[in-house]
Amino acid sequence: MDAFLELSVWQGLIVITMAISIPGIIVVTSIRRLIENRITKQHERVGRLLFRVSASLLALLISLSYANEKVNYNKVVDSLEEEASLIAGVMLKLKIHHSPLAEEVREGLINYVEFTIDDGWNDAINNPYLSKMWGTIVYINMIARELPDDTRKQEILKTEIIEDINMITQTLQIRFYSTYFHLPYLTYILVFGLFIVWSFFSVYRPDRISLFFLTLYNIFIAVLLYFVVMLGNPMVGPLKITPESFSVLKDMGLDKLPF
Repeated sequence: MDAFLELSVWQGLIVITMAISIPGIIVVTSIRRLIENRITKQHERVGRLLFRVSASLLALLISLSYANEKVNYNKVVDSLEEEASLIAGVMLKLKIHHSPLAEEVREGLINYVEFTIDDGWNDAINNPYLSKMWGTIVYINMIARELPDDTRKQEILKTEIIEDINMITQTLQIRFYSTYFHLPYLTYILVFGLFIVWSFFSVYRPDRISLFFLTLYNIFIAVLLYFVVMLGNPMVGPLKITPESFSVLKDMGLDKLPF
């Protein structure tokens, strides 16, 4: 599976298309040979009806799976954008807090952004809880609780800073939970459903045109299935999410506030 994830989008689409189209032709022609001398008009009517129903149901299931995985994919993207917004707000509050420890926390956040963009992003995929990114956020949580609260303003800011850092940690967890590759459970049902569709299609005479139409249907299913699998794994593969919101945060030069 790792080799499949290293392929580009077009290469992956070609592989999964071939993996579904070729077995589809083999299954249809093989079953047709087995039933050719036994099939009756009634069998053909029943097979054609069940083929239309099962093919439509299969396409519907894959479409619903795509929509569901897209929602989960967007959830991770939204968490990154929310995390970047929280970091921008915390760094501003730390500047206003105006203490040596606040500057230390602010430097930690700058490093955290750097780790997320660079090696920390890869480390989070390979071993998230041993990454520099995780170590930095733990350190930031510890130091933030030691911020001085000598004045009323510092006391309010400290409370808000700790709350925001807690929220940053929560959004980081959302990303960590998406680091490992997995096949959506519905994928297995869809593969079984394809076999059923091919079986019912065997009631048609397998000439070149009918097999061409079946192949087009299989390609359509393969493309949908590919994106279902890739969107279900937002941190790995050619469609993995990039830390774009953190790059924007870095490019803004937020570490160089004018006061």
